[in-house]
Amino acid sequence: MRPSVAAFACAALLSVRASPPELPRPDEVVVYANDFNGPAGTIYPEWSAGRCSWTGNRAGTVAAGAVGETIANIDSANGSQRFLGELGGPIVLKGPPYDRDHFVRVDESIELSLDSLPPHASMTLGFDLYVLKSWDGDSPTYGPDRWAVRLAGGPTLLESTFSNNFKTATDRSVQGYPVPGSAPHTGAVAANTLGYGFWFGDSTYHLTFTVPHSGRSATFAFSSSLYEGKAEQARSTRDESWGLDNVRVSVR
Repeated sequence: MRPSVAAFACAALLSVRASPPELPRPDEVVVYANDFNGPAGTIYPEWSAGRCSWTGNRAGTVAAGAVGETIANIDSANGSQRFLGELGGPIVLKGPPYDRDHFVRVDESIELSLDSLPPHASMTLGFDLYVLKSWDGDSPTYGPDRWAVRLAGGPTLLESTFSNNFKTATDRSVQGYPVPGSAPHTGAVAANTLGYGFWFGDSTYHLTFTVPHSGRSATFAFSSSLYEGKAEQARSTRDESWGLDNVRVSVR
């Protein structure tokens, strides 16, 4: 790191801590660590391409579709962080009207695959999740906006909604993390530090999960399911997106 899902609740939140990464214990082996601070545009072979799909809309002006996209590291809007992103799917709805008859749901997933792991009985995954721009949590008008991480062949580590939309009185944009009905940004370790104040801001969550694991390989799937599918109206970038930083995997 540079200087520095309907209400969805947390499902199977295993050993989550909002705290900085710990130093390795004597019996802990770090098998993967990446702060994505290589040259901007670096593609990391252990990470899959992004797999995106979207629904058609009720108005019939957008058909369902799917596409892949190459994911590399980029700089945050204010240049303070370099991270893996932006994820969240492409801009599908190209112009107004912006309403539930025209909105679409856009899903995107990316996987981290690790091989040749040493003998172990448990595995710990830690990372920073950047929730960028106008995530609307459980809003019945503009959401729900969901995010999840799973261990392939194992448990769902987290599946919840997140929100940067503080218009909760009108938009009902509370979030499911860390518990249903939480205010936007609840549980975040930082807010509005990445430069996305031009469109609802940003929030950073440090998440850590420990699970039983003894296999020689592991694949973690990170995914989102975001509603609207349009561009934001300030800079014409994705209306809602996310990124990953400071990813660390260790075994014991």
